[in-house]
Amino acid sequence: MPNNYKVAIVGCGGISHMHTGWYVNEPRATLTALADVDQERMKAYGEQYGVEKQYTDYIEMLETEEIDIVSVCTRPKLHAPLVIEVAKHGVKGILSEKPMAENLGQAREMLETCSQHNVKLAIDHQLRFNAPYVVAKQMLAEGQIGELFRIHGICGGGDLKDNATHTVDLMRFIYRDRPISWVIGQIERIGTPTKYDLHSENFAVGYFKFEDNVRGIIESGSDTAPGYHHIYCYGTEGELELSAPGGPALRIRNQQSGGAWVTPELPSEISPVQDLIAAIDEDREHCSSGYQGYASLELLMAIYESSRKRQRVHLPLEEMESPLTLMIDDGWV
Repeated sequence: MPNNYKVAIVGCGGISHMHTGWYVNEPRATLTALADVDQERMKAYGEQYGVEKQYTDYIEMLETEEIDIVSVCTRPKLHAPLVIEVAKHGVKGILSEKPMAENLGQAREMLETCSQHNVKLAIDHQLRFNAPYVVAKQMLAEGQIGELFRIHGICGGGDLKDNATHTVDLMRFIYRDRPISWVIGQIERIGTPTKYDLHSENFAVGYFKFEDNVRGIIESGSDTAPGYHHIYCYGTEGELELSAPGGPALRIRNQQSGGAWVTPELPSEISPVQDLIAAIDEDREHCSSGYQGYASLELLMAIYESSRKRQRVHLPLEEMESPLTLMIDDGWV
């Protein structure tokens, strides 16, 4: 008999409905308990999904219930402290919302604590499981557009930490999570914009080099080229495009297609929850593990750091605080 994992969700806001859908559709998981400081919201959430065990103190929940997996669906400032505390309470897996943390220091502590307590940590860059990106990764690996030399990602209308974290993570994912050597970037910040209680920016651009010399470009914010998670891959023998504005989710043109755009068939998908359960059962890392979340957050922080220092930044990044926070504290932006 397969294991049945008891699940708790911390934070009963809008994003948690997506997590709940994954658990409801997973026969090896049972949604057992909820935790939220807003009792009325939690009560309505519990009634919707038939969850009677509800707590305003998530630590009391962890000490009272036998919980295997916890979804952290709170505001970003609470991701790190909650993940760190949850990992100390005997759970097997944690699925935490993005952005992973406010800064790399918090993200590193999350990784270290989960490793120490043998907890599988996953960051909810759920688009890694969407069929177009999975197929694009396979096509690049098979050399269907020859040798890749550039990836251009666009996140129109979104900031780096909340929206473009997906775009950057997808750029890394489809190129098999290759390490990045250096980053140069710039941001524009007008007024005092925030997003989900974190400092934000109006526009950002980053240019970076993978260790094998493939180059990446990310642009995000209020005045980008058209597109949302729009990724364009340039190869020596063709091109591949994801989420083209007004176009298909994935298309490719190469020598085999005679230079014409073709749209491949897409397979069925799995959810981040299915992969988390498999990672626990097989004792392996999740496809969107904390380590991959750290690498994507590091790239975003490096864009801020390059803007702060006015120079290229080589990875691994040494600054553990958010460079955007440092710039604001110093009165630069």
